[in-house]
Amino acid sequence: MTRGRLRELVALPSGGDSSYPGLVWHDERLHVSYYSSHEGRSCVYLAEVDLGSR
Repeated sequence: MTRGRLRELVALPSGGDSSYPGLVWHDERLHVSYYSSHEGRSCVYLAEVDLGSR
């Protein structure tokens, strides 16, 4: 069995009630959707993480 290694690349803003991430890989970018209540109310966020140079 082959095992990979996990390392943190970026921290997304979140806090309070946070969960349900969605992940899509497209054009060397990881698109991450999630919800969080770190701004005082629950909102849905979309982040694009460029992994092409890693």
